[in-house]
Amino acid sequence: MSELLSLAGLEYSGDFVRVGGARIHYLSYGAPSELPPVLLLHGGGAGSAIWYRQIAELSNTRQVIAPDHPVFGLSDQIPFEEPFLDGITGYIIGFMDALKIDRVDVIALSMGGQGAIAACLSYPERFRRLILIGSAGLGTDFPLVFKLSLVPYFGRLITRPNRWGQDSYFKAFEVKNTEFEGAEEYKQYAYDVTLSQGHSKAMRESINSIANWSGQVNVFTDEALTHLDLPTLAIWGDEDQLFPVSHAERLVKLGPDAHLEIIENAAHVPLLDHSDRVTELITEFVNV
Repeated sequence: MSELLSLAGLEYSGDFVRVGGARIHYLSYGAPSELPPVLLLHGGGAGSAIWYRQIAELSNTRQVIAPDHPVFGLSDQIPFEEPFLDGITGYIIGFMDALKIDRVDVIALSMGGQGAIAACLSYPERFRRLILIGSAGLGTDFPLVFKLSLVPYFGRLITRPNRWGQDSYFKAFEVKNTEFEGAEEYKQYAYDVTLSQGHSKAMRESINSIANWSGQVNVFTDEALTHLDLPTLAIWGDEDQLFPVSHAERLVKLGPDAHLEIIENAAHVPLLDHSDRVTELITEFVNV
């Protein structure tokens, strides 16, 4: 984690806070300004330091907070349980309350995006602007490898620490440019997270609350998305194999103030292999 942060010229700056029954680690940079803090929510892998490039840029003018969700990073290995949307909403709002943050601009990836949508719908007064990157929760599509983790024997094999499996997932789903600056540090970070005691079991139990053999089970309805009434920017890789661009197009069609930016030659995590472009889009959208 610290090596990844150092690539963006950042020294480690973080702490722990209690949210419900979980000890949550978070990164904190920048200083309060006239605009609300920026809350960065990672997806279902690695942790808060994946935002290292965006933290470095945003913290020049904004306070930036990036938690490790339960099960990831340095946070407790306490799985998300059903109903998933209630659990992740409670965690996000509980985290904000623990840090005495009233309102934020939220930028969220994948599973973090699904949580951000749910929190924005339940507590609209707590959020000013929303950026979603490859968000879950907008369609039933779900990778076969994760469905196999629902099978007891295969689940233990898939979720146990495995460098080869981690690298294969990285190449197949996360990025198109596998040699971006920081790629080796990122892969090491993502692997290190899986070494935490109880991580494999917590991952399997969390996936059980997110999906079944039919795919994602917590898909937002058309009616719900029409109530996502805040400025929203969707940033999507044109070759996202986890949650295809059609998911983003559905969001933009239904959201009252939603817009889409497609990143060419990008997969599920464009903020890694097209960092400059994604950071530019982010800063232009939130710094107003």
